[in-house]
Amino acid sequence: MVRKQTIVPFLKSYWVSTIGVFLLSQMFFFTSEATGWILNYRDTDGTLFGRILDSTIFTEWFNFYETPQYNLLTVFFGIFFLVPGIISVIRKVFSR
Repeated sequence: MVRKQTIVPFLKSYWVSTIGVFLLSQMFFFTSEATGWILNYRDTDGTLFGRILDSTIFTEWFNFYETPQYNLLTVFFGIFFLVPGIISVIRKVFSR
């Protein structure tokens, strides 16, 4: 028995939405730092979040933006949106 493949519209594809979320977040971070309209975060000194931001990973390696919170969010969005989107694209390309 032959199965019918359902055709998903391009913009509703999983990989388009996940990579799109990552790119939109990066555009927001870039424009907010360029204009100076940075989100007002609470003081993170002495908290777990503050210790993560002050670690050498985010002060030396992943230093994309001047705002340390944006650096952490970029890594977070990269792990949870960009990586699954790229895996989905690779699956789609090689499944044909």
